[in-house]
Amino acid sequence: MKKIAILRCLKTSASCAATGCFTAFNDKEKAFKRYEGEEVQLAAMWTCNGCCGDVLQNQAGIETKIARMAKNNISVVHLSCCTKKADENGEKVLCPNIAYIAQRLQALGIEIVEGTHGN
Repeated sequence: MKKIAILRCLKTSASCAATGCFTAFNDKEKAFKRYEGEEVQLAAMWTCNGCCGDVLQNQAGIETKIARMAKNNISVVHLSCCTKKADENGEKVLCPNIAYIAQRLQALGIEIVEGTHGN
């Protein structure tokens, strides 16, 4: 069984219950449509450690989280739509901290998919 994780924004998690992500996963819609006909498990839902002065105290903990994804055989990490923010031109771009985490996960052989329930 393929194990999936969702990585989301710490700031957004303060006001988001992740129902959009869970609904899309459970119904195999939007970015999770690719798993139609497959047996998959949502094995982790985690946040970054924050940015722009609003960060968790233990920044080294992000490396622990990254290692835990590999240790627990996560195959794919979906980057929730909240990990993209509008830049000065109004275009949605991936948060640099999330991009760093994604790069580290890919180096461990974990596939990265941008998106969950929206863009």
